[in-house]
Amino acid sequence: MTTEVGSWESGVGKSGTVTASSPTDRLTDLPTGHLRIAHLADTHLGYSAYGRADPVSGRNQRAVDIEESFAAAISDILTQDVDLVLHAGDVFHHTRPSWSTLTHFVRQMRRLEQAGVPAVVIAGNHDTPRLRTTGSVFALLALALPMTRFITGYETEEAAFPDLGVMVHGIPHGALINPDPPAVMLHPTLRNIAVTHGIAPGFAAWAGREAGEADLRGNVLDTRFDYVALGHVHLRGEPGINVRYSGSTERTSWGDQAAQPGYALVTLGERGAVPQVAYIDIPARPMETLSPIDAADRSARDVADMILSRAGALGLPHAMVRVEVQNAPRPLFRETDAIVRREIGGNAWHIRLTAPGDLLDPLGRDAIGGLADLHPLALFESFVKEKVAAGIYDAAFAGAFRERGTETLEKAIARLHEASAAEGAAP
Repeated sequence: MTTEVGSWESGVGKSGTVTASSPTDRLTDLPTGHLRIAHLADTHLGYSAYGRADPVSGRNQRAVDIEESFAAAISDILTQDVDLVLHAGDVFHHTRPSWSTLTHFVRQMRRLEQAGVPAVVIAGNHDTPRLRTTGSVFALLALALPMTRFITGYETEEAAFPDLGVMVHGIPHGALINPDPPAVMLHPTLRNIAVTHGIAPGFAAWAGREAGEADLRGNVLDTRFDYVALGHVHLRGEPGINVRYSGSTERTSWGDQAAQPGYALVTLGERGAVPQVAYIDIPARPMETLSPIDAADRSARDVADMILSRAGALGLPHAMVRVEVQNAPRPLFRETDAIVRREIGGNAWHIRLTAPGDLLDPLGRDAIGGLADLHPLALFESFVKEKVAAGIYDAAFAGAFRERGTETLEKAIARLHEASAAEGAAP
C-alpha cells in the first residue's frame, strides 16, 4: 500500500493517478467503506528513572518497561486488523535517543511494515529540537522505515492514502509554535484525519501544564474532520465528538497515576459519521499512592515500618508506591527514606517518600494528585487575576508580568525536572 504526499487540490485517484476534482463544502458525497485505525501517542521511548537495573539486560528498568509497553501495543495492534496506524507524538522522551532506543523503535515499526500496515508519525514537544537548525533523528528513521510517514518538522503536511480513501493531515508540535496558527485545508472527497500534539481548550487545568508544550490553535479541532488524533495528555480524553486523546502507553510521572496505559482503536464509517472509539488497555507497572503518614512523635524506625507494612498490604510487589510523610524534620525524613530503601524487599518495586511541600513530584510534570490548584503556574495565574480584579495591575502591566513570570516559572520547573531525573537515573 503506497502513500502519496503532496497537494490534494487536484485530487488523487484510488489507483494513484491524479484526477480532477473541485473543492466543495459537501465532503460526504461519495460512498466509503469502514476504516480501522490504531491511534497511539506518548510512548516516551528512552525515558528512565529510579536507578534500578533490569536483571536480564542490565539497563534501566523503567526504560525497559517503557519499551515493553510499546512492543505490547504493537503486538495488540497486529491482532486488530487495522488499516492504518497513527502516532500522535512524543515517540521519544528526548530529542537524542540512544541507539538501543532507536533500535527498539525500528524493530517494532518494522513489524507493522512487514504486515503491510502503513503508519503516520508526528513529533511532539519532547522529540522536537529546540533549535530548528539542529535537525532530528526522524530524518534517519525515515530511511530505515520506508512505509512509515514521518511528519516532524515545523509545518503542516499531508499524507494521502487513496486506497483507504483517507487524507491524513499531520500537525506536529513545531507547526503549533509558529507565529501563525495552522490552517488545514480539508480534502473535498477523501476522509480527513488530523494528527497533532498539544493541549486542547479546557484540558490544561485537568492535565496540568508542562514547560514547552503547545496549545492547539487554528482549525485543528474542526468538527468537519472525520477524526482528530491527539497526543500530549497521558490520560484518555474526549475534547470533542470527533476528537480523542488516546492516552500514553506507559506512565512517566505521578501525574499519570490515574492513566490507564494503552491506545485507541478507531472505526470510521461513512464520511461525516461519528467515529467509534474503543480504548485498548496495555499492561504496565502499577502506580499506587498510600494515605499520608504523620511522623510527629515517631521514630524513623516506626515510620519506616508503617510505610513498609502498608506497601506490602497492597499485594503489588512490582508497583511503584508513593507516600507523603508529614511533620518529619529533615533528618528524620532522610533516615526513614534510607530504612525504606534498604528494607523494601518484596513489599514494592520502588517506594518514594514525599513531603507536604513537594507540590511537584520531581519525576513528573503535574501537581500531586488532589492538589492541582496548588501548581505554581496555577497559583501565579490566580495571583495576577486577583491583582487585576483589585485594580492594582492594569491590563498592559498584567499581560507583560504574566508572560515574564510564566516563562520564568516554566524554566525553573524544567530545571527541577532535569536535575531530579538525572538523580533518579543515576546508578
